Amino acid sequence: MTFFELSTVKSAIANSDALCGETKIVTIDGPAGSGKTTLAHELSISMSDANGPMSIVHLDELYEGWDDALGQKLFDRIEAWILTPIKNGLSPKHLTYDWHQSKYVSWSELPLTPVVIIEGVGAGHSALRTNVSQAIWVEADDNLLLDRVVQRDGEVVRNEMLIWKARERSYFDLHDVKRSAHIHMQGQ
Repeated sequence: MTFFELSTVKSAIANSDALCGETKIVTIDGPAGSGKTTLAHELSISMSDANGPMSIVHLDELYEGWDDALGQKLFDRIEAWILTPIKNGLSPKHLTYDWHQSKYVSWSELPLTPVVIIEGVGAGHSALRTNVSQAIWVEADDNLLLDRVVQRDGEVVRNEMLIWKARERSYFDLHDVKRSAHIHMQGQ
């Protein structure tokens, strides 16, 4: 397997075709704690233009809690809230889930930018691929993943994350996420 450097990823995005209206959709998927959010922010900043950084959709804002986070409802929301507006030249707008209140609490509207990044477990789903200009897989040493998430989100998530790891593995296998990615990267 070949792992790519950031400059190669930027070049691949720049040279890809827009497949969602006039917008290039870049997805970043991989196990929790692998560095997807960090990569999304690095790409957004390093590829920003005079209008500012590109928009980033964080899937953890679209999950409806832990139990059915990777179910069909997530992909229906991505299609309705993110992809359909973009195809029609409109800004994506989505409800934001509050993990402490266990409910959606507000709408978040993102600017329509030439490149929109969708990052998080679920971004590489097979149903989204026809709209994706570049699909990125990020992985890290499996021994580090759980510790990274617990360090970031607190000890309170450890038990849920153990269950989540099994769910994400099933999702990755079912949708052949890693093998279908255009670009593979090693998270830092």
